[in-house]
Amino acid sequence: MSDEVILCYSEETELAADLVRIARQAAPTAGARVHAALLPGAPPGGAEQLGRAGAHAVHTVAGAAHPDPHVVAEQLRAVVASLNPTLIFLASTKRGREVAGRLAGSLDLPAATGVTGVRIETDGVRVDREALSGNAVATERIVRRPAIVAILPGTSAPNPVPAGAVEARSLAAPEVAPLTERTEVRPKPGGQLEIEKAERIVTIGRGLKKKEDLGLIEALARSLGAEVGCTRPLAAEAGWLTDDHWIGLTGHRVHPKLYVAVGVSGAVQHLVGMRSAQLVVAINTDANAPIFAQADYRIVGDLYAVVPALTKALGAG
Repeated sequence: MSDEVILCYSEETELAADLVRIARQAAPTAGARVHAALLPGAPPGGAEQLGRAGAHAVHTVAGAAHPDPHVVAEQLRAVVASLNPTLIFLASTKRGREVAGRLAGSLDLPAATGVTGVRIETDGVRVDREALSGNAVATERIVRRPAIVAILPGTSAPNPVPAGAVEARSLAAPEVAPLTERTEVRPKPGGQLEIEKAERIVTIGRGLKKKEDLGLIEALARSLGAEVGCTRPLAAEAGWLTDDHWIGLTGHRVHPKLYVAVGVSGAVQHLVGMRSAQLVVAINTDANAPIFAQADYRIVGDLYAVVPALTKALGAG
């Protein structure tokens, strides 16, 4: 389509910039236009960052910020009404998926979430989506437009394409009654770690016998200049580490250069979160543990013997 118009939005400006770069690559013709939206509460400097990523225009919505996804969807709907895009790219985060669903419902649009690849073709929009808990990729064709495509964070974004002068547009946020009421705000334990950005990660699983033994893993991580990750049971069930360390299908998805899995069996739900790691080292007493199928280096042994030896060999013992 020569008049392709793609609108990109994420509550995280960095992810929105990735969406802009993906949209510029996916746009089939030189006449296509890529727009980005900044909703109330966006940090300063967002318009400049989106422009550098390749946006032709940035729509800034003025008004009161609200955490309710219904409010966010309605504010985004106002941008859609002013622009009439042919495609809407959102980030497939937990919040982004909810916004995508609400926006699709209110506008009666088709939507695809969990997308890892998108191609705009003459007969529709083809998307690659994770299927079977990340063990397969389903290719689907969206035949009705406009459509919403929610792209997973970490999906490869090309280098920015200069767009020239970036057009600045503004509009007022609609008055929307939230569907939820905030009754209390409590600080979440942890929350400071952005493990998705870590280049090296040492992840511990249920092979660790007790919380007090986390020091062994932390020492190995320090020797590698790595962050500490964990599987779901250690965060969601045992509470040994906070959710910002949790890697997996319902936790965080990481893309490190080095991933050391210690006492991790390799359940499907965990593998989804780390399968993009460049180099994987696995330590497990079970030679048939599924994690070994994903590993470049495999160490069959007791973590209580292997981890201190590795740490010492790295000069931190």
